[in-house]
Amino acid sequence: MPEANVPAVEGVMYETRSTLTTEGRSDLLPLAVDLDGTLLATDVLHEGLVCALLRHPATLPRLFTALAEGRAAFKRRVTEIVPPLAEALPLRLSFLEWLQGQHAAGRSLHLVTAADQRVADAVAAHLGIFDSATGSDGRRNLRSGEKAAFLRRRFPGGFTYAGDSSVDLEVFAAAQAVVLVNASPRVAAAVLRLGKEVLAEFPRQRPRLADWLAALRIHQWSKNLLLFVPLILAHRLGDAGAILRCVAGLLALGLTASGTYLLNDLADLTADRLHATKRRRALAAGRIPVLLGLGTAAGLILTGLVGAAALGPTIAAGIAAYVAISLAYSSRLKAVPLLDTLVIAGLFTLRLALGVELAEVPYSPWLMSFAGFFFLSLALSKRHCELMEARHSGTTLARRGYQVDDWPLTLGFGAAAAMASLQIMILFVADEAWPSRMYHTAAWLYVTPAALSVWLARIWFLAHRRLLRDDPVVFALRDPWSWAIGAIIAAAILAAL
Repeated sequence: MPEANVPAVEGVMYETRSTLTTEGRSDLLPLAVDLDGTLLATDVLHEGLVCALLRHPATLPRLFTALAEGRAAFKRRVTEIVPPLAEALPLRLSFLEWLQGQHAAGRSLHLVTAADQRVADAVAAHLGIFDSATGSDGRRNLRSGEKAAFLRRRFPGGFTYAGDSSVDLEVFAAAQAVVLVNASPRVAAAVLRLGKEVLAEFPRQRPRLADWLAALRIHQWSKNLLLFVPLILAHRLGDAGAILRCVAGLLALGLTASGTYLLNDLADLTADRLHATKRRRALAAGRIPVLLGLGTAAGLILTGLVGAAALGPTIAAGIAAYVAISLAYSSRLKAVPLLDTLVIAGLFTLRLALGVELAEVPYSPWLMSFAGFFFLSLALSKRHCELMEARHSGTTLARRGYQVDDWPLTLGFGAAAAMASLQIMILFVADEAWPSRMYHTAAWLYVTPAALSVWLARIWFLAHRRLLRDDPVVFALRDPWSWAIGAIIAAAILAAL
């Protein structure tokens, strides 16, 4: 079993010994196993549809045409557009381990699913424990009553069925014994009313709050505090109306950003499942169903845009642009080397522009140009760390469009962007802040670029040594040295006032 498959449901299992026999023999009845929601912690049809929507939208008319031909034809068309990659599908490991034990004991196992035959074949070949695999064939949709009739014909001496949903109730009724996997209490009660012997049960586990918080990237909302920077630099902290507008903008941007994070995870399901750590994400592991994730993403983005519209057309346009750029980044631009980091820097700078509009203060060319170079340097530092890690481990970043030998480019451009941001800050202090008389002792402001240069040097030092594991902004929130340097900068600004 490949390491990339992560358990989506780890439940307590109970098993009772069966005395059922088939045609007088003492061996156990054949076990027919459902795929979607049972052996897999996901639904391959739903995943295919979401992948087609997010990565191959031009194929949607073909899908709608196939739907008119029936569900089986529709499933066949989806698998043609999004071929199954069995080793990247999330398995219910506790159930799989039980199946492997049954297989080792000599029990006959058969994969019988409403998914397309190509999916059934791919999963069966990958696991190597099934005696046969049968799915929908483009004409027959092997579901519910159709599946029950097939199993009666295939196993006239009786069979045991492992399933999960209310759609399986007709199949449970036709079986001599059942295995419940991820079944709801309503389905479990209905099976008990059928009087069937339950050989084993793997309880349902719903998404936890921690799964949702991680999927929504709530910790990334800290980046939206950039909305308050123009307010602070304009010395408008006493303006209650401006503060409330910035808070409302933070909520609107946070909701839309969380929605785009969900869409990004949905678009990257296969890649995340093959990643050493991202495979544990709730969507990749199957703990959050893909359709629920898609619906939640759409709801969050719509709510955020409505909230932004209430703050004015400029704010609505800015947050809509944020969503459009984020989606373009997730679908295409993240695979274009160097352009990906420019997009990230642009999204950070856009936050500052939104802050200017929310606080209703004049735009500062100093601030915007500093932000562009500063955040470009941070984006490049993260990519540089990934390249150094790939160089060290002998892997590639082909999915990102980079080659391992590109690391001198990320290092050179990143260091240059860092120096450019510091130069802009020094020129601002000398040519703008000092002559403006907005500061009582403007000389203290020179501490800011000095302290920031120390922080940037540390970020790049860690990136080059493959120690910058997080987004640099998120890293700074958890790093004591970053907090100390931030305190020095804050103290210098207060002393300048």
